[in-house]
Amino acid sequence: MIHLITGIHGFAGSHLADLLVKKGEQVCGLAHSLDNDQNIAHLGNKIKVYKADICDRLQVEQVLDSVRPTAIYHLAGMSYVPATVDSAMFDSHFRGTLNLLESAKELKLKAKTLWVGSSEEYGLIKQGNGLVDECHPLSPLSLYGVSKSSAEMLANSYHERGDLEVIRVRPFNHIGPRQKSRFVVSSFARQIVEIEAGKEPILKVGNLNSERDFTDARDTVRAYLSVMNVGQSGDVFNVCSGKTKKISSLLGNLIEQAQVEIKVESEEEHFRPNIPVSLAGDFTKLQAATGWRPEISLEASLGDTLTYWREKLS
Repeated sequence: MIHLITGIHGFAGSHLADLLVKKGEQVCGLAHSLDNDQNIAHLGNKIKVYKADICDRLQVEQVLDSVRPTAIYHLAGMSYVPATVDSAMFDSHFRGTLNLLESAKELKLKAKTLWVGSSEEYGLIKQGNGLVDECHPLSPLSLYGVSKSSAEMLANSYHERGDLEVIRVRPFNHIGPRQKSRFVVSSFARQIVEIEAGKEPILKVGNLNSERDFTDARDTVRAYLSVMNVGQSGDVFNVCSGKTKKISSLLGNLIEQAQVEIKVESEEEHFRPNIPVSLAGDFTKLQAATGWRPEISLEASLGDTLTYWREKLS
C-alpha cells in the first residue's frame, strides 16, 4: 500500500509516519514547506515528502496524481484552538478538505481516506452526562470546532454520495514528544526544562481546574491505523482514554520529575474562554471494532515530553 499523510511534519503526522515506516509500509507526505522537517528528519529517505499548499487545489491534485495513494490520512490543518480566529482556519479545514477529496474523486483514486476531526466539535457537555460517544450532537463553541464540524460534514458527504471511502475520527486531547509548546502539557514541560537550565524558577499557568481526556499521540495514531485497517466507509470513531485528568494533576506529575524547585503562578492571559470544564470521550465503539485501547501511561507520556524538551533545548 502507498500511504499519503497530509500534515506529515506535524505532531501527530510525524508519529503516524514513524508507525507506518516501522511496519514496512511505503509512506509519502504532503507539507506546506519542505524546510520545517525536524519531526521527521530521522526517517531520512524512508519517506518522500511533497510540497503543496492544502488550500491550493492544483497543487494538491498534482501531488495525488503523482503518488496515487491507496490510503490517505488527512491531518493537515490549524491545530491550536486559541490562535484560530480568522478565515485562514476555515480555509485550512474546509477548503483543504474539499481540495483533497475532490482531487481524489476526479483522479478516480481507489483510496480509503481518514478524515481527522476533533473533540472540539462536541462543544459544551452538560455535567452528569457521562462519557461522550459518537452519537452525541455536535454543538461546537470555538471557531476551531465549528470549522472542524463543517469539514466533517463535507467529508462524510463524499461517502454518502458513494464518491469515496471516508472514515472519520474525533480525537480528544493527545500529548507527547514533538508537541508544540503552545499546548498546555508541552508548555509546562518546556518551561520546566528552561528553569532547569537556569531560567527564573516561575512556571506560568492558566486554569488548572479544567479536566481533559488525554491520550498519548503514539496511541492516537495507532488508533488511526487500526480504523483504516478494519473500519468501513461512513464510520466515525472517538479516539480517547475514556477518563479525565485535572490539568493540576498533570502539572504536579511534571514538577515531581523536575530537577529543580519550581514556583507556579497563574496568569489570566493563559485562560481560554468558553471551554468545557470537563470532557471525556467514550472509545467503546473503537475498541469493539479494532481491539484498540491506550497503552502508554500518562506518566510515561509526561516523562517522554520532558525528555523531548531536554534534548531539544540542550
